[in-house]
Amino acid sequence: MDILLGRSDALAIVSNMSDIKCIHPDMMKKAYLFVLWMIKRKEMHGYEIIKQLEHEGHPPLGLNRIYPMLNHMLEEGLISQKERKTGKRVRKIYVITPMGRKMLLEEKKTFKGLVGEFLREMLA
Repeated sequence: MDILLGRSDALAIVSNMSDIKCIHPDMMKKAYLFVLWMIKRKEMHGYEIIKQLEHEGHPPLGLNRIYPMLNHMLEEGLISQKERKTGKRVRKIYVITPMGRKMLLEEKKTFKGLVGEFLREMLA
C-alpha cells in the first residue's frame, strides 16, 4: 500500500494540534517531530520518551503534554501502539508507521537552507 503524504499534508497534521496544551506552537511542532524521530530510532513507552528528552536537555514535556501528543500521533496514523509485558507491568510501546516515516522525510526538507546552516554551525 502506497502512502501519499505531501508537504502540505504533513504540515496540516503538525499544525492541527490545538487539542494539545503547548507553550508555543513552533516549539511544540519541533518537539512533535523530535518525538516522532525518537520513536523511529527506537520503540519506546511514554515515560521512557520523557526521560530521554530530559537526559538530552530538552525543555520538560510532562505527562500532560507527552500523552496528548502521542495520542494525536496515534489518531493521525503516524505511530502505532503495542503492549509489552515487563514483570507485572504491561507497557504501551509506541512504534512508527510508514506514514510517520513519510512525514519525517517530508519535514526533513524544512531543515535545509538557513535552518540547516544554523544546525551545522551549532553542532560543529
